[in-house]
Amino acid sequence: MINRNKKEGIIGWFVRNPVAANLLMFSIICLGLYSGINLRKQTTPDFNINYVNVRVPYLGAAPEEVEEGVVIKVEEAIQDTKGILKIKSTAAESLGTVRAEIEIDADINVVLNEIKAKVDAISTFPELTEKPVVYKVEVPQGILFVSIFGDIDEYQRKEIAQDIKDELLVYPEIKSINMLGDRAYEISIEVTENTLREYDLTMSEISAAVRASSVDLPGGRIRTEGGDILLRTKGQVYTGEEFGELVLRTYPDGSRLLLSDIANIDDGFVESRSWGRFNGKPSLDMEILAGAAENEIQTADRVKEFIAERTKTLPQGVELEVWGDRSIYLQDRLDMMTKNMAQGALLVFIVLSLFLRLKVAIWAVIGIPIAFFGALWLMPVGPFPVTINLISLFGFIMVLGIVVDDAIIIGESIYTKIRADGHNIENVIKGAQKVAVPATFGVLTTIAAFAPMLFVTGFGGPFFKAMSVVVILCLFFSIIESKLILPAHLAHSKIEDINEEEIFSPYENIPWYKRPSRFFQRANRTVQKGLHYIIEYKYAPLIRKAVENRGLTAVSFLAALIVIMGVLNSGLTRFMLFPQVPGDYVVVELTMVDGSPPELRDQVINQIEDEALKLNEEWLIANPESLPPINKLGAYTGGMSDLGTPTGGDGIGLLVAELPPLEYRDVTVLEVENMWRSRIDDMPGVKKLTFDSGRSIGGGSDLGFNIVGQDIKQLEQSSKTLERKLREYRGVFDIRSSLSVGGEEIKLDVKPEAEALGFSMASVGRQVRQAFYGEEAQRIQRGKNEIKVMVRYPESDRKSIGNLESMRIRNSQGDEVPFSSVATASFGTAYSNIQREGGKRIVTVSADVDAATVQPRVVTADIINNFIPELRSEFPQLEFELEGTSNETVKLLNELTVASVAALFLIYILIAIPLKSYIQPIVIMSVIPFGLIGAVIGHIVLDEAISMFSLFGLVALAGVVVNDSIIMVDFINKAREEGVGIIDAVVTSGTQRFRAISLTSLTTAIGLMPIMLETSTQAQFVIPMAISISFGIIFATVITLFLIPCLYVLQDDFIRKVKSFGRTVFSLEIA
Repeated sequence: MINRNKKEGIIGWFVRNPVAANLLMFSIICLGLYSGINLRKQTTPDFNINYVNVRVPYLGAAPEEVEEGVVIKVEEAIQDTKGILKIKSTAAESLGTVRAEIEIDADINVVLNEIKAKVDAISTFPELTEKPVVYKVEVPQGILFVSIFGDIDEYQRKEIAQDIKDELLVYPEIKSINMLGDRAYEISIEVTENTLREYDLTMSEISAAVRASSVDLPGGRIRTEGGDILLRTKGQVYTGEEFGELVLRTYPDGSRLLLSDIANIDDGFVESRSWGRFNGKPSLDMEILAGAAENEIQTADRVKEFIAERTKTLPQGVELEVWGDRSIYLQDRLDMMTKNMAQGALLVFIVLSLFLRLKVAIWAVIGIPIAFFGALWLMPVGPFPVTINLISLFGFIMVLGIVVDDAIIIGESIYTKIRADGHNIENVIKGAQKVAVPATFGVLTTIAAFAPMLFVTGFGGPFFKAMSVVVILCLFFSIIESKLILPAHLAHSKIEDINEEEIFSPYENIPWYKRPSRFFQRANRTVQKGLHYIIEYKYAPLIRKAVENRGLTAVSFLAALIVIMGVLNSGLTRFMLFPQVPGDYVVVELTMVDGSPPELRDQVINQIEDEALKLNEEWLIANPESLPPINKLGAYTGGMSDLGTPTGGDGIGLLVAELPPLEYRDVTVLEVENMWRSRIDDMPGVKKLTFDSGRSIGGGSDLGFNIVGQDIKQLEQSSKTLERKLREYRGVFDIRSSLSVGGEEIKLDVKPEAEALGFSMASVGRQVRQAFYGEEAQRIQRGKNEIKVMVRYPESDRKSIGNLESMRIRNSQGDEVPFSSVATASFGTAYSNIQREGGKRIVTVSADVDAATVQPRVVTADIINNFIPELRSEFPQLEFELEGTSNETVKLLNELTVASVAALFLIYILIAIPLKSYIQPIVIMSVIPFGLIGAVIGHIVLDEAISMFSLFGLVALAGVVVNDSIIMVDFINKAREEGVGIIDAVVTSGTQRFRAISLTSLTTAIGLMPIMLETSTQAQFVIPMAISISFGIIFATVITLFLIPCLYVLQDDFIRKVKSFGRTVFSLEIA
């Protein structure tokens, strides 16, 4: 009994203990259900951005001043910090930003603390800089927009928005809220030059008087017998009216000079021209952002419930509207992928039931939910946690047909054994054990192919990780199901003998309710007979002929591979390594030429907005029964950073268009983008105008080139030369440079004679700044708003060069002279920002590409090989490198190469162990490149570009090809051990494995059929992976059935010839 148990192993134990098998099955299902219900749902996988930012405001300073006074000092302070991979900086007007990219294996919190300590230790920042802010960069997870509009002014909108924001932030699901179309409060104290002269005042005196009078000071405490009494001076004022009552001077006669006597006090907003509109109405919009660990759908539901209740308490005429709800699109996409998964599973079941007995097929298909529930159980745990998203769901679809491979092999082997020797427990165990080892190692080779993909970094990393985790977990649980659960079920299932006469008897002889099952049985037997005929009378003679002419067969396959390699380099196939992920909105971003007035920007935004509204009107006239292409439209001043955070500025604008729900949409988001763009002509003053309905997975633009150097003039010239070159390519659009030149600036120089009169450069510069930018007299906290109190000239006195020339400059003795007497003003060009990387100035020239017209890799290769050498010869001091998606493409290909080598090494080990051979794994692995033939043909036939998802499909394909090949070689080895000749062993093994190999390939391809035929825009970017696997697997079947046997015999021929040669040499030496 003990010997029998040892011989039967764990498979036998579970077969003889069906209760244990069922408990194991139900445990996996229950744990998976619980985990799946609680798993977070999101559109795409989380991106881990390992960045630490240092922001230092230097208000009123030009970019070059910010670079010299702030950026360079921060760079030098943190450059030797352990864990920093790269430092990039931007010096813009009034702000310096330094971004440190942290190494993946470094603790970002430790690096953050070290950077903060080093920045805080810098003591040489200019006097007018504010306290540096050091923080870890996080990508916000936008959920939806809430627009506030109606018969209210800007003050009322802001107050209502602030109240709603405070109430929403109480919910733990909501991380933060971005305000669009919002302006900060400011108290502006405006004094004319004539008033200053009349009262003999200076801006510094007014600011000092405000600081001295508006103040709260603690005074300690009085210790009395009855206890301590606190003392404090309370004089802080908070409103414009209260500031007007501050006393500047008290005269001997008792009269006082109040601030309101000499100044116009505006308790309002900052001077920037910021506004927002929703569907053409003035609005203030809030973008709700969820925490990184929150469920997008649940968070959106919570916000919508709150808004529905809050709307009831609003004043009459005020409206709240929720729009841009990403959770709706997310649910639609998840439903679409789930539908495809269910359709694929149904097709797999139909195919299995036609090839196998119905009960065997049912128990084999049950392996799919068991594997899926097992994966759902472990997805949120471990070193690579994964959420439910579009990519992980596609991982389930991709593995749909693969997880049943193991069950098919085991089930088919058991069925063959019990059909030949009878249905009993011993035969079930023997049938399972016959293929258990090679089948298990076959699945492990597929796991090994995906395992290195877990360590791919960059923007493509989260996509590879999400799919790899799902595939590995599903395959792991498929091993458990096929070895421990499936045999137990088949052992205790009653599989009746086939009665051909009964199955094919006339329908009239059976009740109507049995006719559907009888029809199915007939179809099954017909397919079985057809398959038997193909194996015995078609495949067997063909494989014998192929093996007998094995050299010709191998050369034919090799020739086909060479042809496909030529096709890849011929241009017949398109490459788009980082595909565009379709978005849910059309986003328009506008940047004006530096120095353009805000009024001109507003005109451009109005024109773009009007064209969108006209597009709707014209569409409804032509299609009166449909909804307009643009459902809701928001227009705002300001913009969004590359990480999705709002940015201000009088030269930028943003428009966001939401389309109708997917089920009512007559045009795709890309078509709306193109229609809207085509209506916009060139407009004066516009520097950059981009329409975007999606985003590249690679991050950034399709094309990107960095120019590195110190001479800013050379950087400017070379970037313009590169821009002109890019305009020569068809299909390349939205060309832009990060170095913005064109705005004017005035540089002040103090005359030598002025210094003798006590007028220094510092005092002149400070007084000009006070008059035109303003001096911050105070910063007060009014409620939850931090408000600056600024002292400056009125806006009307700051609009011309004449105002500068007519202002009076005062020295420490109180003497005043005209500005033109002590200083000169010279005109020059200004840069809107200066970017740096690795301690050097850098300019990025980028562009987007229409993939249907030209491939990014073709343009990149032409620029690098043919144009960059010309630029190097013209500008020898400069360096040139790739940036954005171009750079990510190179990085991804390098990482995939390393991952592929690691995968091949693991696969070799896992093949060598069960086959106990060093050479046979090489024979099996030599067929991996041949899977490329079917994949490339599939992309050409369906006119799809090869993307990173196509490459991922090839990884899966390699595992499947190897999986079937291992069992084929194992069967040949066992036949030869029994004394069968090599040719007969190959032919016999091929005919025995024909059904299992064909079935595993067919189920994999059929499972992907629904997603391949999916017309939804949101699924298009993952279709290339389905093409690689499904078309590749068809060719892989031919490889396994014909090429593997030929290569096996060729390697045997090679070994025999080597041995023969060795014996000949040995005999000659003896002679």
